[in-house]
Amino acid sequence: MTAHDPQAAATFIVRLRQTGERVAALPAALAPPDLEAAYATQDRVRTLLASPVSGWKIGATATPVQAKFAISEPMAGPFFAPETHASPARLPASAFTQRAIESEFAFRFARSLAPRADGYSRDEILAAVDALVPAIEIVSTRFTSLLFDHVTTAVADCVLNAGFVLGAPVVDWRHLDLAAHPVRLSIDGREVATGSGAAVLGHPFTVLDWAVAHLGRRGIAIEPGQIISTGTTTGIVVMEPGQTARADFGTLGAVELTLT
Repeated sequence: MTAHDPQAAATFIVRLRQTGERVAALPAALAPPDLEAAYATQDRVRTLLASPVSGWKIGATATPVQAKFAISEPMAGPFFAPETHASPARLPASAFTQRAIESEFAFRFARSLAPRADGYSRDEILAAVDALVPAIEIVSTRFTSLLFDHVTTAVADCVLNAGFVLGAPVVDWRHLDLAAHPVRLSIDGREVATGSGAAVLGHPFTVLDWAVAHLGRRGIAIEPGQIISTGTTTGIVVMEPGQTARADFGTLGAVELTLT
């Protein structure tokens, strides 16, 4: 059996990103055989794109989503400055294959967390965070599906991310019970989904714990100004061209995205 070539697989994925071509799956010879190879490919994608990393998205933070991908833990992937937008954002629908969105609690880091052998406690992680950022993730792939049947390709393709819309950072948030904090998602003024922080591994802090440990094992530092987004509180909702989505985080503010 020929050893997997992460560089060749990454080159193929980056070409899809740059040309807009869409395929059903990676060629069999390029498909990562396991998650270790998938993350190695993702690292090569990050290097080849050479774009500043805005932060890290954590996907599959709900048990039903993990079941769809046939995995037992979340997935992590970078998102990049050119695809990071301030709310309210107006973006072309044609830029996205699936046009799916998620409402997420994200956290901005004020100082670096470099990989270290003994990891970080939750108190240390939260002490490095300076703001909570309400967010809408745009979930879309460089493929013709959301890759539920190709989890290693999903990981290699930066965990299905096509962009983030970020609300205003909130510094006064630590008194809130984020597990119980409600989030409401509406499309063109009609509520389509509700949720709370309990949807993501029971609490967004649990996702932060996992993310910092996971990135540390990969030798990746979280840099000042970067964001970790902790997964959908309102499920996956598909938008149509011309629609406007609003994720309402109550006292934490709202995030808006219009697909033109």
